[in-house]
Amino acid sequence: MSLSDRDAQDLVGFGYAQQLRRTLGGFSSFAVAFSLISVFTGVFANFGHGLRQVGGAVVWSWLIVLAGQSLVAWVMADLARRIPLSGYGYQWSSRLVSPHFGFAVGWLLLLQLLTGFPGICSTLASQITGAFGLGSGAGVRVATTLGVITLVTLTQLWGLRIAGRVNDVGVWTELLGVGGISVVLIGLALRVGHLPSAWFDAREAASGTVAGPSAWALSLLLGAWCLTGFEAAADLAEETVDPRRTVPRAMMGSLLGSGLAGFALLAGAVGCIRDLPVAQASDNPLLDILRQTTGGALPLVLGIVALSIFACALACMAATSRLLFALGRDRMLPGSGWLSRVESGAQNPRNALLFIWAVSSAVVLGVPTLDLVTQISAVAGYLGYAGIMGAALLMRPPTGTAAPGQGHFWIRPIAVCAFLWAWVVVGALTLTPTSLPGITTLHLPAFSTGGGVLLGLFLYLGCVRGRLQRGEAGPPKHSDP
Repeated sequence: MSLSDRDAQDLVGFGYAQQLRRTLGGFSSFAVAFSLISVFTGVFANFGHGLRQVGGAVVWSWLIVLAGQSLVAWVMADLARRIPLSGYGYQWSSRLVSPHFGFAVGWLLLLQLLTGFPGICSTLASQITGAFGLGSGAGVRVATTLGVITLVTLTQLWGLRIAGRVNDVGVWTELLGVGGISVVLIGLALRVGHLPSAWFDAREAASGTVAGPSAWALSLLLGAWCLTGFEAAADLAEETVDPRRTVPRAMMGSLLGSGLAGFALLAGAVGCIRDLPVAQASDNPLLDILRQTTGGALPLVLGIVALSIFACALACMAATSRLLFALGRDRMLPGSGWLSRVESGAQNPRNALLFIWAVSSAVVLGVPTLDLVTQISAVAGYLGYAGIMGAALLMRPPTGTAAPGQGHFWIRPIAVCAFLWAWVVVGALTLTPTSLPGITTLHLPAFSTGGGVLLGLFLYLGCVRGRLQRGEAGPPKHSDP
C-alpha cells in the first residue's frame, strides 16, 4: 500500500473521504506554519511596543513567551499526531470532550484567523504604498489592501501546490533574510561594544526608570502577538503526506525556529540602539535601526519583509479556509454545504476562500480602523489555545485516537502549565488599558472580542445546538480509528 493510500485509509477511519489533495511534504508543512508566525511581520509591527515597556530587556521577555508557547505547541503536536484532521482545535475538542465544546473552540480559532487576515494584508499594503510613494491617505490604503486580499485569494484559488511553492520561496527568503540581518546587526553591536550590556538596560519609556512588574507583563505582548500560527500545519493535515509524523515536527520546528530567529533579530536590533529614549519615542524604531545600519541595502531588506508578509497572508488564508471547510463538512455553521464544497480541479475549498475574500473586503471597506477587528485576533487565539488545553485535560478515556502504546503520560502536566500560560496572556491582552483615537473605551480588546463571542453564541443557540441535539451535525460518531 502506498503512503498516500495509507493516509486516505487513515482518514476514512475518522469517517471522512479524501477530498483535498495531499501535496504537502515535510518542508512545505513547516513552511505554512513558519510563514503564519512570520517573525518579520510580528517584530516589525510590535517591536516598538516591547521596547517602550522594558527597553533592551525585551529580548528576555521574548524568551519567556517562547517557553510558554513551546508548552502549548507540545500538547498540540501530540493531539495532531493522534487526530490528524483539518479543523485542528475544533476536531480535537469535539472528539476529546463533545461537539458542543468543539464548536466553542472552533469558533474562537475562526475568529483568530478571520480577523487576523485583513490585518496582515493591511500591513503589506502599508509596505507597498510606502515603497512606491503612493501616499498615506485612507483611500489609497483601502484600495491597496483590497488589492492584496484579492491577489492572495487568486493565488489560493489556483491550488495549494502553487500557493505552497510561493510560500516555500517566502520562507527561504525570510530564513535567509532574518539570519543575514541578525548577523549584520549583532556584528555591528559587538564592534561598538553595546553587547551584552544593551540586553539588560530595562528602562521603561514612560518613567525612564527600571521597568516594574506591570511593564514586564506588557512587554510579553510582543512575543504573544508574534509567536502564534504554528498550528496552521495541523489545519492542513488532510493535505499533508504522512501527517501523523510530519505535522508535529512542522509545528515544533516552526515555533522553535521562529523563536530563535526572532531572538537573534531582537538581540541585534537592541544592540545597535545608540540612544534608548530616542528609540523608544520612535513610531517605528526597528525601521530606524535598519535605516541607520543597512544604508543603501534598505530597499532589499524591505523587499524581503514584503515577501515574508505576503507568505504570511497566504498561510493565514489557507488555514482559515480549511477550518471553515472542516466546520462546514460537519454542519457546524450556517451555509455549511456551500462552505464545505471542494473544487474538483484544484481540490481546494473554493467557496470557503471566496467567503474569506468577501468578509475581509467588507471589513476593510466598512470598519473605520482595522485595529477594532485585528485586536480580536490575539485574544480569541489564546482563548482558543486555553480551550484546546482544557480539552487535553478533560478528555474522555482513550477511544482509539492514538495507536496502542503511544499515549504519553507527561502530556497532562504540560497541558496544565500551558492552560495557565494561555490565561496569563489573555489577562495581559484584556486587562491592559487600551484605546484608539476617537474611542475612549478602555480594555478595547476585551470588548471587541466579547462582541465576536456573542456572535458565536447566537449562531450556536440559533443553529448549531439544535443540529447537534438531533444528531445532524458534528464529527461522525464512528470516526475513531
